[in-house]
Amino acid sequence: MIDGTVDLAHPGLALQPVRFVGTTDPSPAPGVWHGTLVVAALAARPTAAVPGLCPGCTFLVRPVAGVDTPPASPAELAAALDEITAAGARVVNISLALGPLTGGRTDASGPGIRRLLAAVDEAARRGAVVVAAAGNDGRLGGSPLVRHPWVIPVVALGARGRPLPTSTLGRAIGRSGLSAPVLPGGLTGSSAAAPAVTGAVALLWSLFPAASAGAVRYAITRVRPPGARTSVVPPPLDPGYAYGVLRAALA
Repeated sequence: MIDGTVDLAHPGLALQPVRFVGTTDPSPAPGVWHGTLVVAALAARPTAAVPGLCPGCTFLVRPVAGVDTPPASPAELAAALDEITAAGARVVNISLALGPLTGGRTDASGPGIRRLLAAVDEAARRGAVVVAAAGNDGRLGGSPLVRHPWVIPVVALGARGRPLPTSTLGRAIGRSGLSAPVLPGGLTGSSAAAPAVTGAVALLWSLFPAASAGAVRYAITRVRPPGARTSVVPPPLDPGYAYGVLRAALA
C-alpha cells in the first residue's frame, strides 16, 4: 500500500500483519485517516465492524506523507514504488492523487514523470501488479500513471452500477482499467474502489500462487466474450470470471 500514514491502533487492524517500508516513524499525524482506511478496507480482521477483503494477506505500507489524502509528486511516488516492490510487495495499491506537475502538464516529458514510469516498468519486471485509483476530477484523460499499460486504473461505481459523476475517465482507463464498487468503511471515490480490485487480485493469486504477474493481470482485466474495450468507461470487476480464466490458463 502506498498512501498516507496508517494508525495501527485502528480497532480493525489490531494484531494484523502490517509492516512499514521506508520509514522509521510510521506514527500518523492527528486527524490522518485516509491511509488507515485504505489499509483497513483490505486488512481489517473478520471480527471488525467492517471486515477487510483479504485479512489473511501480509501488508507492506509505504507512507509518502504525514498529511491526509496526500498528493504525491511523481518523484515521491516513484521512490515509494521502487522501495515497496524491492521489499517484496506483489500487489501494489495506490489510492493517491498525483501531485501538480511542472507548468500543469500531464505529459511524460518531465524527469519526475519519466522516473515514475520507469518505476512502474521495474515493478512489472519484479512481478508486482500495480492497481491505482483513476481519479475523481470528473474529466477525461487521467494522469500519466494511470495511462501506463501495466497499471490497472480503477473507476468507482455508484449504487446503480454506474461511474460516479466525479470519475476520471479516458481511453487508456477504458482500455486497461476496471470499474469497481466503493468498499464500505468511510472512504469515497476511486480511493475506495481501488482496494476492491487489489483485494480481488490478492485473493486470486492466493488460489494460483504459481501464476505469473502477467497471467494474474490478464485474468483480472479480461472481459467476457465478445467484450471489447472501446469505451472510456472500463468494464466492471468480475472476480468469478477471472478465476475461470486463470484456472483454464493453468490447467
